[in-house]
Amino acid sequence: MEQVRRYDFRVRGTLVTALEEYLAELGRGVQGIPARRRRAILREIEGNLLDEAEARGIQDERSMREFLAQKEAPELLAREFERGEGQQAAHRGGSALLAGALIGLATGGHLWVDHFRWYICLSFGVAHGFAVGAGFFWLRPRWQRLGPALRLIMAMAMATLLAIPLGFTTRHAFIPSRLLYGTYTGYLLERHNLPRKPWWLLLEGAVFTGLMFFAEMVVFHRIHHFRWRMLYGELSFNLTLGLGVLAALWLKRMLSERWLLTTQEQE
Repeated sequence: MEQVRRYDFRVRGTLVTALEEYLAELGRGVQGIPARRRRAILREIEGNLLDEAEARGIQDERSMREFLAQKEAPELLAREFERGEGQQAAHRGGSALLAGALIGLATGGHLWVDHFRWYICLSFGVAHGFAVGAGFFWLRPRWQRLGPALRLIMAMAMATLLAIPLGFTTRHAFIPSRLLYGTYTGYLLERHNLPRKPWWLLLEGAVFTGLMFFAEMVVFHRIHHFRWRMLYGELSFNLTLGLGVLAALWLKRMLSERWLLTTQEQE
């Protein structure tokens, strides 16, 4: 019988054995599911619980036990997974695609408003939304056990790799600077997974805009004559990207809570 790997569960620095016990009991209840899928289920549920616990400010073992007591009992959740594994998988994939689509709609729509050619808007929106956005949501549970700094590094690195298709969304040769939009998207998705003050989005958008101009002018030599209109356009695009990320995170969180981890009071 497969056991959840034993190690000190540290939820953002707090030792939490209650979460380990919850996952171990759930793992025993889903033995009928193939091992690879079983591990993915436990990892996904762990990630959702860690995110919600951190959002609620849980700092001790007692609070974690009270929090888990509000959730569906592991044996009931296990039965639901075994009965509807196909439906669960469809929901997980659908929620990731919908959240990613919001990001792509925001950036592709902004390019359309900025009068870019339709095929540039469409290809950028699709690549950014589905390759970077949906791909990120699929991969994120794999590094959620890491500490905050390593999570951020992993998010930025993986989103940069996922952004490779963005470099081809042009009539010309591959544009490497567009990978930076993937890096920035990964940063936003990880940093804003928990609520932050609105002014952070403004500050981060301004800083990233400056970095993009530095990369385009100094590193890649794609901009030879600076115009203020270019600065406004880039800043508004990056702020729109940030708003799309916030909308995607809200949608993903809402779908996860409503489908996967409903509280007993809601049943």
